[in-house]
Amino acid sequence: MPDRTDRTAEPVSALDWFTWPFLKRAIESLVQRSPAWTVSLSLHVVVLLMLALFVVREERPEKLRLDMSFSTAPTESAVEKGIEVAPTPDPEPPTPEPDPVEKTEVVEIELPPAEMPVAAPPIAPVADAAGSVAVKRQAVPIGTSLNGRDEGRKKALVEAFGGNASTEMAVAMALDWVARQQNRKDGLWSLVGPYADGGSQENRLAATAMSLLALQGAGNTTTAGPHADAVQRGWRGLLSRQRPEGDFDAGPIPSHHALYSHAQATIALCEIYGMTKDESFAEPAARAVAYAVAAQGGNGGWRYDPGANGDMSVTGWFMMALKTAEMAGMKVPQTAFDGITRFLDLVANEKGTRYGYRREYLANPATPVTAAVSAEGLLCRQYLGWPQDDPRITEGLELLMADKPFDFDNDKDLYAWYYITQVAHHAQGAAWERWNDLLREALPARQVTKGREKGSWDPSLDKWGHIGGRLYATCMAAFMLEVYYRHMPIYAAQ
Repeated sequence: MPDRTDRTAEPVSALDWFTWPFLKRAIESLVQRSPAWTVSLSLHVVVLLMLALFVVREERPEKLRLDMSFSTAPTESAVEKGIEVAPTPDPEPPTPEPDPVEKTEVVEIELPPAEMPVAAPPIAPVADAAGSVAVKRQAVPIGTSLNGRDEGRKKALVEAFGGNASTEMAVAMALDWVARQQNRKDGLWSLVGPYADGGSQENRLAATAMSLLALQGAGNTTTAGPHADAVQRGWRGLLSRQRPEGDFDAGPIPSHHALYSHAQATIALCEIYGMTKDESFAEPAARAVAYAVAAQGGNGGWRYDPGANGDMSVTGWFMMALKTAEMAGMKVPQTAFDGITRFLDLVANEKGTRYGYRREYLANPATPVTAAVSAEGLLCRQYLGWPQDDPRITEGLELLMADKPFDFDNDKDLYAWYYITQVAHHAQGAAWERWNDLLREALPARQVTKGREKGSWDPSLDKWGHIGGRLYATCMAAFMLEVYYRHMPIYAAQ
């Protein structure tokens, strides 16, 4: 048999082309006979062909879908969100922005990167001069906060906390005026009319929510009070405009006001459920609260769009929405309140005595620091558990009263006064007495007492009045004059 290793001894067959020894010698011979540049070119072509076989895949950014479904109360979706409605027992306007835009339904949004909050110094116990730590009285159970509106308690609370016949007469006239402005066809209210000096921007959701808050603040419900019919019509009209997601569509709305308005409507809805325990309000309230929780931003606050990092102005309203849900007996996820605390730490200034509107860059403090947002921040701290005599509340309140005195001849600002009034009322003591002495004299004295607009307040008395209009000014004034019973003082004796 011939030697197959001697390739010069016999011709090459077709099978020999597929054997590795022959291919190896052929490649070596070709390389030896070829110029160097052709070898280099061949190698580069092979490498490029191999690289072309690889496919680079791009990851698509994750998106948040606000996709919730609800059935009869208590709903499964609400329970999944942590919103629970307690069984029925046996028998607060925005700082307006320009350029109104019609509201559109948010179906899908991309979340911005969450800011890393800078934690405020831990809350330390307050020691007396001798160095011993005093035990500070904390807030009373939140479920009692709406009880002061009961007709049998109002008179006693007015007398106990410094109201008088003049403040109660002013409230009665204001609510008569508010009720007259209701649209009898659909049950809603308007910011632009039919009264004189309407606002420059329409927002029927905010107008209806504020009107219901004013009426309910004095104890009116769907079945009780002199304005029960107006409250009933208002809720019939507003609930017919609640969407499955839990928010409301009451017509065109400035885009910057959409979440402000939802928070106000949620406060009013949780109030009416808490005041009446009417099961027809349970499921709508659960949906409204679930939407609010889902809309919380990455930094723990709320702003103009669901999921956006928050500012102090919008967050203050949502804080009250979630706390009002608790007042009504609903269970709100603790993570939502933890997020608010984180946000407050982020925008706190001067060790928590003042607060900024927004913190855009972690290297800089939150700005601007105004009386309105500082008062909102302190009110949130009170509801979240800071003790009554925490020095940051005491000092912050004194700064607010000095910066924004209740004086219509100076920097008139109903929005700031509304929040200062609540902080002072909860704090009680000498600061509340000084503030209330001004409030109970100044507000009734500026109320219209005759004519078509009897019971209202002229919007020129407020820095935002040209935008919010007469209804806005009147509701804000009514909220303040109802302070004696609208919410029980957080630190009242149990």
